[in-house]
Amino acid sequence: MASPPLGTGQLFLLEGTVGAGKTEFLREVTEYAQSVEVIPLNVVCSPEERDLPFGALSQLFDNPALPAELRGRVSPVMRGLMRSARAESMHEAVERNRADIWYDLFLPVIELAATTPVVVCVDDIDHMDAASQQCLMYLVRRLSSVPLVMVFTELAGPSGAHRPFHAELLRQSSVTSVRLTPLSPESVRTLITLRLGVGAARELGDNFITYSGGNPLLLDALIHGERLGGDARHQDYGRALLNCLHRSEAHILRVARAMAVHGDDASPDDLAALIDADPGTVERALRTMTEAGLLWAGRFRHTLAARAVLDDVPAADREQLHHRSARLLYNKGATAAAARHLAEAGRVQEPWALRVLLEVSSEALLHGEVQRALRYLNSAQRSCTNDRDRWEIRARLAQAEWQLNPSASLRHLLALTEAVRNDQLGPYDTMLLVRQLLWMHRTQEAADILSLLRKRAARLPSAGIVPPAGPPNQPAELHAMEVWLACTYPPLAGRVQSGSAPTDPEGAPTTRGRTFWLQSIGVLSGGLVRRRGDETQEWASHVLGQLDLNHNTPWAEEATLLALMSLVYGGRLSEAANRCRSLDERHNGQLSPMWQGVLDAAEAEIRLRRGDLREAVKRGTSALEQVSVQGWGTAVGLPLGTLILAHTRMGELDEATELVTRSVPDEMFQSRYGLHYLYARGHYYLAMNRTRAALGDFLSCGELMGKWGLDLPGIVPWRTSAAEAWLLQGNRDQAKRLVKDQLTSPGPEDTVSRALALRLMAVFSSLGQRPRLLGEAADLLEADGCAYELARTLSDLGRAYHALGKRRRARVIVRRAWRVAHLCQAEPLCRELLPDASGDAGLAEDEGRTAVVSSLTNSERRIASMAVMGYTNREIAEKLFITPSTVEQHLTRVYRKLAVKNRKSLPGYLRGEPG
Repeated sequence: MASPPLGTGQLFLLEGTVGAGKTEFLREVTEYAQSVEVIPLNVVCSPEERDLPFGALSQLFDNPALPAELRGRVSPVMRGLMRSARAESMHEAVERNRADIWYDLFLPVIELAATTPVVVCVDDIDHMDAASQQCLMYLVRRLSSVPLVMVFTELAGPSGAHRPFHAELLRQSSVTSVRLTPLSPESVRTLITLRLGVGAARELGDNFITYSGGNPLLLDALIHGERLGGDARHQDYGRALLNCLHRSEAHILRVARAMAVHGDDASPDDLAALIDADPGTVERALRTMTEAGLLWAGRFRHTLAARAVLDDVPAADREQLHHRSARLLYNKGATAAAARHLAEAGRVQEPWALRVLLEVSSEALLHGEVQRALRYLNSAQRSCTNDRDRWEIRARLAQAEWQLNPSASLRHLLALTEAVRNDQLGPYDTMLLVRQLLWMHRTQEAADILSLLRKRAARLPSAGIVPPAGPPNQPAELHAMEVWLACTYPPLAGRVQSGSAPTDPEGAPTTRGRTFWLQSIGVLSGGLVRRRGDETQEWASHVLGQLDLNHNTPWAEEATLLALMSLVYGGRLSEAANRCRSLDERHNGQLSPMWQGVLDAAEAEIRLRRGDLREAVKRGTSALEQVSVQGWGTAVGLPLGTLILAHTRMGELDEATELVTRSVPDEMFQSRYGLHYLYARGHYYLAMNRTRAALGDFLSCGELMGKWGLDLPGIVPWRTSAAEAWLLQGNRDQAKRLVKDQLTSPGPEDTVSRALALRLMAVFSSLGQRPRLLGEAADLLEADGCAYELARTLSDLGRAYHALGKRRRARVIVRRAWRVAHLCQAEPLCRELLPDASGDAGLAEDEGRTAVVSSLTNSERRIASMAVMGYTNREIAEKLFITPSTVEQHLTRVYRKLAVKNRKSLPGYLRGEPG
């Protein structure tokens, strides 16, 4: 264009893959033409206008760059040609009007080019209508004598495959063909450097080379997205890729969509089957996309590419492709992969599809992959046409959603009650439904189903494990459930045989299926109901040893919680803690919220009883974060009770108050979990000086445990707590009676409950007997690792020695009690023992104290602190095991050093002074 040869023309044919820069090159040509006063005549061809006769030619002559007079001359000619094309074939119309086309259309442009340079730019000639191609060939054949510059772009075919028009162009001597290839790695780095800087080129170069494949359009999108940052970098790349595909031939887009749906492992034969094409067409499409830089080794270059293509597929087409992919994979035996596609395929009513979805959903549930199981089950529900299968799917949906949020599964549970009434749900699923309904405090529905189960059991032969001399004609699984009800929801329990139970774990099933877990629940529950402590704990250890959190089955969750609580109730806190730690180490990945919540709740109770109050709060809070209070249902009494008691013992009464005021279901109080809540709330009331309310909760525990046959102090030691409440009300007789009942109650040996009773029995004993009773209690508590109760017992022991005049020994024991309480973070107990911040009279003074404070001795500082807090001289003397006169002497020296007259004038900053 800068210096065209006189009297001759030239055509440049630019070939390139999609995104190679052909259109951008034409834009540069147009801009340059305008800058050097060359007339640019632009034509853009598109697939939509391929069947429009003379469509490209009309763009050429209806161009604002042409003089208005010339456009006026050619306009009637163009209209005549387009009218003639409607009446006859395009080829005949062009041949019959050949003279008009040359003399009335092209010759005026040639004459213009003789005085003013003209460049004709045609983009995507492969989409040009046939009539325009035929006309332009007249002009191209005469370029040797016509002063025109023409630039055509064409989408390159795979490995040199071209159309007739392209071949005809290449036969002309005035045509120069140029093929645009992807950018080299060096060119990519250079472009990144120019547009983003040297540092970016160094950091992003390798990734941009890989993701773009040298395709200029993709590279430009990556660079532009990097400039914008955030999600834009992903969106720009996806849009650029789709632009490339939509500008390609239709079969290439179809192959790309099939790849995005099926996955990168699809072979050409697989893709051909998916889109109803022959493998040769698919291979050519793959080769074209590879040459364009869109693919590498038959795969998309970036994960964003497949996602963008998939999102672009119309919904109906996407479902069809997923359906075909599923059938293809099923025929190859790849059921898991087939299920992934079935979940996206909408409603598939072929019988094999339902079998695949149910099989893979069961496998997913077994491995705790709840979201995956839900996806398959929802798809199965859409495709199911059989009522019994539909109820089975509904039961599995309830089971899966239960793992995420029990409240969300309630709609399934209530619907399944209808299936039970119509006898369309199996006994095992029905028993599981009872457990879940009771958890969600739907007691009436559970009772109705239990009644049906019991009636049907009388007519059915026993199956599964052999019942341990259970009631006549009662299936073993139902027997296990009846025992579990007696232990966990006693008001609903039927008649349970009180004879011997299979307590030897060696006789347990070797597989960890439903039979094992139901038998374990029955044995563990029976051990608690029948007070077989050692045997129950042996089974609990066996159950926890068999548990594999990577393979989840229904009832395993209940069996695990029951096994851990059996160890807790039996006082084997160290073993329970070790089991929790072992379970945490053995599982892979993340547990479902329900499983994690159950384990957190159990460990919170273990930590509470061991005196690790802060960790108990942490675990209990986690349990309520994993599963809401509503989701915990009747079982909320366990984590909520743990939190209330832990906060109370730590002196965090505001937090405890907030928990006590939370709404809980009334049905909770008719379950074993309600005992934990009542016991904790009772101690909260004691801390709030509401002794009457506290006594009511403790006595309610006793009344319920007695009525249910669960009067095990290991569950909650209600007698000793009620005795404390009676003592605070001044009723020593009632308190003493309860303590004696605790010491003489039959049942498995419970050292913790005995220690608690011994501590209170010391209150009713002579002064000389108290150290022996309290010493024995302290030894038992220390052996069992109950730190909080140990601190309380040591406190009483120190006072007993003080009362006996053994003040040096008393100080040693009280300081030990303080250290234990301090480790528990039981602040109220710490303040009661030694009302100073450190609890150690030998700590060095803080170098940062003011001169006034540092002038006090440790003893003076401690006594002054207690005086500021409102203690009388006598109370201070009792707390510190000194005489009131010694307190008075210390305070006199404090008044003199601080220049004050009396305790009312003591400065408030002494309240927390260490000493």
